[in-house]
Amino acid sequence: MNMPRLEINQTFAKIDWDVQSPRYSFEPGQAKVLIEQTPAEMNVQYVPPRLTIDQSECWADMDMKHIFRRNEEAAADAKRQVLNYIEKTVLEGAQLGAIENGGNVIRNLAMGHHLLPQHSFQYGNVPRNFSLRIECIPGETRMDWKIGGTTINVQDRPFQHNYERGRISYTLQKKNELHFESIGGNLNIEY
Repeated sequence: MNMPRLEINQTFAKIDWDVQSPRYSFEPGQAKVLIEQTPAEMNVQYVPPRLTIDQSECWADMDMKHIFRRNEEAAADAKRQVLNYIEKTVLEGAQLGAIENGGNVIRNLAMGHHLLPQHSFQYGNVPRNFSLRIECIPGETRMDWKIGGTTINVQDRPFQHNYERGRISYTLQKKNELHFESIGGNLNIEY
């Protein structure tokens, strides 16, 4: 017998989704540092020391004199001898002028004159002590500093970050369906 039957077909709904992941980008800020250094300046002034050694008296003690000095000494010695002779002659003339006062003036004058020269000896160094003259002027070093400086300039750049939110989007790819189908025989519906 061919019985009517009801066949039900069901199709399920299909959902599709699209996922976009969140994105985060980060760029660190890099600071720029500009350093400018002015160098220090140093000025040095140097005055060298000066040493003066005068040996002219040492050479003169050894009778090694310049001709100008010899002439000066000879002229001074001649002047001294002339003045001594004038003094001696004046004194002797005054004594002879007073001969009438009595006494043995001529014999006393003759005894005052020595026939043999008298020599004197003295111990001494040649050249004499302290005849070498030394003069020393110390040197100087002057330093003048100009201290340089440092200029620091910092340019700060903030960090950059960018965030995009993630999204999930749903779409209905296929709707759900329910189909009824009558198979076999006839179906009479009476009311």
